[in-house]
Amino acid sequence: MAHDRGCRKMLFRDGRFRPNCGPSGCLKQRGVSEDKAFDYSSSSVPSGALFVVADEPLLVYPSVAAAQRHLEAIDVDDGVYPIAYGAHGEVYRIRTEENRVIIELTGESSQLDELRSLLVSYLEATGSAPSATASFDDLIDTVWRIESDFWQEYDPYGERFGTRIPLWGCIGFVVAIAGVLYLIFR
Repeated sequence: MAHDRGCRKMLFRDGRFRPNCGPSGCLKQRGVSEDKAFDYSSSSVPSGALFVVADEPLLVYPSVAAAQRHLEAIDVDDGVYPIAYGAHGEVYRIRTEENRVIIELTGESSQLDELRSLLVSYLEATGSAPSATASFDDLIDTVWRIESDFWQEYDPYGERFGTRIPLWGCIGFVVAIAGVLYLIFR
């Protein structure tokens, strides 16, 4: 399974397990990213959004750069992420090179039907089954909104996960441990 660099998976209300990870690994360990490639704040689907086929219904990234940093090379090598699609059905190949994930356009014609099928599967898995008459744009917007809301709520690069523990907090922790040890061994 993906995200096994010590990252915990959490079950959320949509029934899916999601890793407590961002593109640079465990959020609490890695802190704030150098750039904002992993930015879900856009209210509409970014033109560079990437939809990755996975062993779960679908992984959604705001950019190829975010996906390249988040996906693990070992999982790509194991076939967990066989292919990806752009927001307009563009086909992307996912491969590794020296333990790095490389995602590149294949040049194949757009595969809107395959992407549509993935979007419908994703929505069904999250309990938001679309109507039979939903347009492609409605599907992709709905999926983006779900992912955007999730990542903004769990804030992978905001202050909640990126702040350091203040010195007084570290000192207090050490004093508390010393106090407990003193009481145990006196």
